[in-house]
Amino acid sequence: MSALYWTFGLSWGVYLLFYLLGGRWNPAPEEANPETALLLTAFGFLYMWIPGLVALYFARKEGVRLPLALRPNRFWLFAWLFPVALTLLSLPLSLPFAPWRGFAALYEGIPPEDLALLQGFFRLLPLILLLTGLLAGATVNLVAALGEELMWRGYLWERLRERGFWPASLEIGFYWGLWHAPLVLSGHNYPHEPLLGVPMMVLFTLLLTPVLLYVREKGGSLLAAALLHGTLNAVAALSLLLVERTHDLLIGVVGLPGLFLLALFNLWLRRRV
Repeated sequence: MSALYWTFGLSWGVYLLFYLLGGRWNPAPEEANPETALLLTAFGFLYMWIPGLVALYFARKEGVRLPLALRPNRFWLFAWLFPVALTLLSLPLSLPFAPWRGFAALYEGIPPEDLALLQGFFRLLPLILLLTGLLAGATVNLVAALGEELMWRGYLWERLRERGFWPASLEIGFYWGLWHAPLVLSGHNYPHEPLLGVPMMVLFTLLLTPVLLYVREKGGSLLAAALLHGTLNAVAALSLLLVERTHDLLIGVVGLPGLFLLALFNLWLRRRV
């Protein structure tokens, strides 16, 4: 399929250029600064939108319809809240592999007298972070995630729809996970296990794709899938912030707890699709 060749070729080519020019997806702590953060944000947005631009080109060329209606229904609410539930449920499932630390890392370096003044703020911090994630998921993250959704749950789903929901989900999930490979090898999601992180990411996308396709179909729009995708990107980090990062593959949404929860949801979904 030509669209896939173009997606992988352009995406991986842009990443190679970014790397050769000195860019790093997972820079060392001493390299962290506002300029680096801005560069990574711009590159991340571009990388996410390359599949979308390819999808728009081939969809127009081939007459493939990509639904982008803004008509929310109850499945949009599900798409918005599902990532929060997935993140929160992954926390207790991470505890057998990693001790709880709460927001202890945020307290480091704060003088005791200032810490006392901030106690009220820190008690509200989990709620603040969740609300911020929900807001980001419905706005800027939605726009970024739409770039990916136009290809994976948009153009590619329309081309593979006749194979059936589950066979198409497996194929789309595999391509989507493999597309992440350069980022994962550079430390995305699994900074301490980049090699094992690639197949782990593929497993994650295989399990997440049916959920996104279900939301896209029931929500009647790719915007619903982008809402779930964008919100998940915004809140999933909480599952790593609140426990010790003992092993990348065993904790958090993109680790074993997240895979287990998504597998359970897919078993439930299997009876309905």
